Amino acid sequence: MIDFGEINKVRREPNPVRRAVRATELITEYQEATSLLASIRREAVEEAHHDLGMTYTEVANALGVTKGRVTQIRHTPSPPSDSP
Repeated sequence: MIDFGEINKVRREPNPVRRAVRATELITEYQEATSLLASIRREAVEEAHHDLGMTYTEVANALGVTKGRVTQIRHTPSPPSDSP
């Protein structure tokens, strides 16, 4: 979960170099989490299709997105294998 308290702490850091370093660290953490979550979502879409027998249109409707967006989700690259 995004820790807005931590983000605000970074924003208040008086030293601009430390502020930039910590901001970079948080960006990296959140990018890694975003990549992992995208992979989990892609797997869930495929599971709904294969295991539950849903069409991709049904999956799209269940997610509240277009079928085109489901196609994009399905083609999202997997994160590197060293992800948590």
